[in-house]
Amino acid sequence: MITAAASPPPPEPGSDHEAQRGPSDIATEAKELNGNAAIAEIKTEQTIDVDNNGEQEKATVKKSPAMCGICETIVSKYKCPRCYLPYCSVACNKIHQDNHPPDTKPKLEPAQAPEQAPATSLPAKPSGPPNPFSALDNSDKLTWLFRKYPDLPQQLLDIHAETQPPPEDPSKQIPASLMQGVANPRRNNWTRDQGIKKGKAALRKARQLPGKAGEAVREYCTLIKMLLNEDEADDGGATATLQRQFAQQDAELIRQLMEEEKGRR
Repeated sequence: MITAAASPPPPEPGSDHEAQRGPSDIATEAKELNGNAAIAEIKTEQTIDVDNNGEQEKATVKKSPAMCGICETIVSKYKCPRCYLPYCSVACNKIHQDNHPPDTKPKLEPAQAPEQAPATSLPAKPSGPPNPFSALDNSDKLTWLFRKYPDLPQQLLDIHAETQPPPEDPSKQIPASLMQGVANPRRNNWTRDQGIKKGKAALRKARQLPGKAGEAVREYCTLIKMLLNEDEADDGGATATLQRQFAQQDAELIRQLMEEEKGRR
């Protein structure tokens, strides 16, 4: 251990040297004493570790080896691949495998069947008697004719209106409260034959119109006849079949009327 050098002893009290010192000498001496004491204190706190050459030992902590999880007496050498339990021998491993808990398998969701596209169903064949006017439903020629004559649809609507019962005049219409139980005389006088007769007259008049108005109606009548003839040839006489069915219905209606007339007598 290194210590500070010894300072000279202070003069004895009452000596000639002390009598010659002034206040400044005493203050200087006090400072020197304080400084030497501080240096000595610092040096005493500094130590040199000669045994370890200035290096501090580091404590090393060694882990204790894992013991067998089955017998708990021998150091383990292996681990279970499923639960990682340490074991020491094949015998302990066999005991562990016999008592090993079952593995938890993840639940597999049932595979969803791929969505099947809706099967394109063929259009159902119409039941009942054949329609002789079915050729007019999707005719490109008829569509072209309406584009050629834009006023033709309105002309045909006017002709069709002539085949219907006459409309009632709102100004001459009798209130509904007064018409209870009373038939409309104008509608009672109208018959289907009258409507067809008026429709034929309107069609004849429209075909004779001058300019494009008459030309449109004439071309329309020619096209309708051509389409119906083509459809009749393709369907094997659909129009004739329909006419025979209407004739049978009329004959059945006449027979029922005759039987009712006999019953009244």
